[in-house]
Amino acid sequence: MSLALKGEVKERFDAIEEFLNATNGLQQRQVVVAKGLAFVQIYAIYEDTVRKTVSEAIDSIKAHNHEIRELSPSLMALFLDPELRSVRDSGRKNEWDSRLKLFERVFSRQKADLSSDTALPTDGTHYRYDQLVLIFQVFGIKRLPVPRRRHIQRIREVVDHRNAIAHGSETPEDIGRRYTRTEIRKAIEQIRSICMLWVRVFDEYCAEPTRHRR
Repeated sequence: MSLALKGEVKERFDAIEEFLNATNGLQQRQVVVAKGLAFVQIYAIYEDTVRKTVSEAIDSIKAHNHEIRELSPSLMALFLDPELRSVRDSGRKNEWDSRLKLFERVFSRQKADLSSDTALPTDGTHYRYDQLVLIFQVFGIKRLPVPRRRHIQRIREVVDHRNAIAHGSETPEDIGRRYTRTEIRKAIEQIRSICMLWVRVFDEYCAEPTRHRR
């Protein structure tokens, strides 16, 4: 996982820096807009990295052929997602049937299986820091999901700016005028470091199947 994804992350962040460099000599308004749009690009790479590392981790766990009953409790919460959803949505008539099927799976010798395309632990915060913490908890990864605590504020900033632009409450020009090129490059570097951490941590996690089991 690490080499391909690391290369992709590096290439995409390099492209943002090239984009900023290409604004040299443009009119001031164009430069300001470009700085605002950089936050959209930064967010896109960040979200994609989180999503891909989780997806590839799920595929890796499946490849180890763990039985459902062998998984750690937190991974059961992930790999039994279809059954848990069924209990939630079954209604009173089918509730107990869904419960029985859930616990049959918990203690079964069936291999852990889950679609990596749809199973992303989420708390509704849309890739803010709390969701990163949740994802690490689900996988049983006991460390901060960022290199330093100061990166937490940077995530909030990038998510807020991306959402403001995407939802139309602010324009790229509104946001871009608040930052210098140096400050944008600092944001790029900090989010890059978060993405690289995720690739490295999940790569190590996937390589140790004993971490997946109770």
